[in-house]
Amino acid sequence: MSEELLNLYDADGRVVGARPRREAKSSGLAVGAVNALVLDGRRQVLLQRRPRSKENGERWDKSVGGHVSAGEEFDQTLVREAGEELFDDARSPRIRLAASGEEFASLLRSADLAREVLLRRVAFQRNLRDVRTGPDGAVRNVLYHVAIYAGRTETPTSSFRPQPSEIDELAYFPPEAVDRMLLDGRLAPNMVFLWLTQAWALLAGE
Repeated sequence: MSEELLNLYDADGRVVGARPRREAKSSGLAVGAVNALVLDGRRQVLLQRRPRSKENGERWDKSVGGHVSAGEEFDQTLVREAGEELFDDARSPRIRLAASGEEFASLLRSADLAREVLLRRVAFQRNLRDVRTGPDGAVRNVLYHVAIYAGRTETPTSSFRPQPSEIDELAYFPPEAVDRMLLDGRLAPNMVFLWLTQAWALLAGE
């Protein structure tokens, strides 16, 4: 199977090419990524536990994450990755992306959150240096441009169908449990960054 092609970006966020995944991540140029944190009505955070065979294996990570494939825009990647990771279906109708905060607020009143995951973009950050550990224990640094999303759902974990190749487990955690996981070293490095920079606004409903 041929390796997935990823967009490559310059420091200002312009696409400057595409390369196979491993080559792109070691190129020194930025690759694109999407990160999402999803809450339920009790302000619990949906997290995924990474398989041992993956980067940051056995650590708890953001609700949804993934790389921007060649030719994709960030929002397209978010919808695809959320469908794949949460429902094993890249075109899942249970993923809904709002175009604005106003649309998100409106959809919260009408969406079937017991079945659907509602998302909106809340931030975009360029030139972030990530730290990853591979299955071989090697430490890798990757440069990213990252679109960050917040989400809401009331879907129980038993109703998700997580992608087996990417996720060992999905679970909801209260904020204080996530804080403890951070201090105990059980979170992936980029989840630590997300939690420290986004949790306050996320939990406040901003």
